[in-house]
Amino acid sequence: MALAPWRGWSVRTRLLSIIILPAAYMFITFVVYAWQSRLTAVREELAERGPLLAKVLADSSEYSVTAGKLDELRASVSRMVQSDSGIYKVELFDKARRPLLHIVSRSGGQPEPAYYEAPILRRLIWMNMQTRTAGPEGMTVETVGHVRVTMSPTAMLRKQTGRFYFALLVASLGLLVCVLLAWQLAKQFNHSLNASIRALREADAEKRRLIRKVNGAVEEERKSIALEIHDELNATLIAVRLESQRVVDLARKLEQGAEAQEIAARAQGVIQLALGLYNSGRALVRRLRPEVLDMLGLQGAIEEMVRHYDRAGAGCRFEFHAEGDFSGLDGAVAISAYRTVQEALSNVVKHAKATRVTVALRRAAAPQDSALLIEVADNGKGYDPALASAGIGIIGMRERADAFGGSLAIATGHEGTAITIRLPLASR
Repeated sequence: MALAPWRGWSVRTRLLSIIILPAAYMFITFVVYAWQSRLTAVREELAERGPLLAKVLADSSEYSVTAGKLDELRASVSRMVQSDSGIYKVELFDKARRPLLHIVSRSGGQPEPAYYEAPILRRLIWMNMQTRTAGPEGMTVETVGHVRVTMSPTAMLRKQTGRFYFALLVASLGLLVCVLLAWQLAKQFNHSLNASIRALREADAEKRRLIRKVNGAVEEERKSIALEIHDELNATLIAVRLESQRVVDLARKLEQGAEAQEIAARAQGVIQLALGLYNSGRALVRRLRPEVLDMLGLQGAIEEMVRHYDRAGAGCRFEFHAEGDFSGLDGAVAISAYRTVQEALSNVVKHAKATRVTVALRRAAAPQDSALLIEVADNGKGYDPALASAGIGIIGMRERADAFGGSLAIATGHEGTAITIRLPLASR
C-alpha cells in the first residue's frame, strides 16, 4: 500500500493528480530554470565586464601613473565606480605592487570572491632619424603598475530578481488557471461518471429484479405444471390402474381359456405401464417443484438431494455438511440456492468423473453481513474456465446469484473444482 497510495483515492482525486502533477512539475522546472538562467546571465556578464573594465582602466591610467598625477586619476576612477553599481572596488598598484589607489563603491553589495587584474603598460616608440622609419623593433613596452577590479553581483541580481519575480507571477497565474480548469474538468467528469455509475447500478438493479421476476415466473409455472401433473395426470393414471385391475378380476372369473388369460395379461401390462407412468410423473413433479423444500426446508432438501445422488452414484461418494440456522429463509432465496446446488451436482455427475463430492452449506450471521454460503467441491478432472464459462449451467448459476446481489466463484484446475456461491440475506 505504501508503494501505491493512490489506490484509496477517488476518481476525482486521481484525475486532478493526472492533470495537476505534470503542470506542477513543469512549473517547478520552469522556476528553477528561470532562476538558474538569471544567475548564469549575471555570472557571464560579470566575467565579461570585469576583464574589460580592468583593461580599459589600465590603458587610461598609463599617463597618470607615469606622470604621478594620481589625484586626477582618483577623481575619474571614483566617478566611474560610483556610477557603475556593478563595480565593488578598484585598486591601483605600482610595478612593485605597492598600493597607489583604493576606491570602494558606496552602493554596498557583496563582492565577488574573484577579481580581475590588468597590467599598466608604458610604450616607448623610437625612430631612426636617418631612415625616418618606425617598425616593431622601434617600440619598448614596460610594466609600470597594475589595476585590480573587483565586481559586485548584488545590483545585477536585484534587477534579475525583479524580472524573475515577474516571470514567477505570470507562471503562477498560468498554474492557477490550469488548476482551476483541472478542478472544473474533474468536477464535470466526476459528475458524468457518477451519473453513469448510477445509471449502471440502476440498470444492474433492474436486471436483478427482472431475473428474480423471471425465475419467480418460471418457478410458478413449474409449480402449476407440477400441480397439473399431480392432480390430473396422476389421478388419471390411478383410475387407469383401478380399471385395469377390475378387468383382471373380471377375466379371472370368466371361463378359463386362452382369451381370458390374454385379457388378464394385457390388463396386467396396462397396470404396469400406468405404474411406470405414475412413478415418472412423481419424479417429474419433484423436479418441477421440490416438495421436499417446503416440507424439510433448505438444509433438509439439499441433504435429501445429496443422499439421493450418493445412493445413485456408482463409484462416487457424496457428502453434506451444514452450519448455522436456515429457518426463516426467504422462499425465493431458498429455491434459488436449491436450484444452484442441483445444477452444480448435475454438472459434476455429467462431466467431472469425480470419486468424492462435498456439499457445504453455511449461514454467516455477521452483524452487518448476513449471507448464505454454498460450496460444491469435487476431486474430478477439472476444466478450463475460459472454455466452459459460456455454458448454460454456469450462466444460469451466475445469474441466480446475481439476481440477489450475490456472487459465484469457481476455482478449478487439473485436480478438481470448487464452486462457491454467496447469497446476501436480508437482516431479520
